Amino acid sequence: MDAGAAVFAESGFYATTMKGIAERAGISERGLAHHFPNKSDVLSAVLHRRETENARRVPAHAGIEALLGMLEVVADDLQHPELVELHTILSAEAAAPDHPGHDHYRERYELFRLYAAESFAAMRATGMITSPLSDAELAASYVALSDGLQLQWLYDRDSVDAASVLRRFLESIAGIDC
Repeated sequence: MDAGAAVFAESGFYATTMKGIAERAGISERGLAHHFPNKSDVLSAVLHRRETENARRVPAHAGIEALLGMLEVVADDLQHPELVELHTILSAEAAAPDHPGHDHYRERYELFRLYAAESFAAMRATGMITSPLSDAELAASYVALSDGLQLQWLYDRDSVDAASVLRRFLESIAGIDC
């Protein structure tokens, strides 16, 4: 799966071949096909593994702790540029409805926004947030800010600190130090 993630990050889904993944993994194509019959299966495994890893960092209950857990994921991603590249390339490609990752990313964004909206709602219920933006608008903004900052970071790693800007965004709407 590491080889698949690396090749997908470099080439995207469509330009990636089973041969390229097998070569990167140091195994034969036949050996790769024994575990993953096609590159869509490799992609599914790579995406599932990353989502499982991220889920461990984020609390199950909504609130400021959940949003801070999401920040942890972003901070960790910045230690692994290949993961940010993978997400950026695949999420853009997967916007096409016929892409094998389309449903994954559509559901991922839907769940990410819902979880963030629930977290903002929990914070609003305790008086932490007085923003005129709705919880859904705050969630969409948070998701867009997260993805956009990580994309900008890929272009200029010295000037863009995605985790810090996201943290300051939360502080600005919650009126607290995170």
